[in-house]
Amino acid sequence: MQGDQFPIWLFALAWGWVALILGASALYRKANGKPIIPRLPKDALYSERAASGRWANNCLMVALTKDAIGVTPFFPFTLGFLPEVYRLEREILLKHVRRVTVRTSAWGLNVAIDYGPAERTLKLKLRDPDAFANALVGLGVKVIRS
Repeated sequence: MQGDQFPIWLFALAWGWVALILGASALYRKANGKPIIPRLPKDALYSERAASGRWANNCLMVALTKDAIGVTPFFPFTLGFLPEVYRLEREILLKHVRRVTVRTSAWGLNVAIDYGPAERTLKLKLRDPDAFANALVGLGVKVIRS
């Protein structure tokens, strides 16, 4: 019976929509100078792949260089406009960091970075928060351990 079959064009339309969104987000990232497949910097004093944040679970890369803290999702989480919608990408210059609070916690977020003139806070869950804190202290950043 023709009326009981699932229309194949609906299936093709759904896959076409997904391809359109992924393609558009890749073009947007290229046009704005953002990588589609980000890499950790070679000069990183601390780096971690699969960190977590408020809207992201085990899909963030965190890198600390002598000048900045960088947070970005890894591929394929860079597509679909996810970083733009959920603000998953940050580049925080160390000169703007007011303080970093490190908590020893088996659950939840264990690092809070307060930065900028508006006192923004970025909360992360790192696998080795003590190594991150030690690297920050070596750069002269105020770290509070609780």
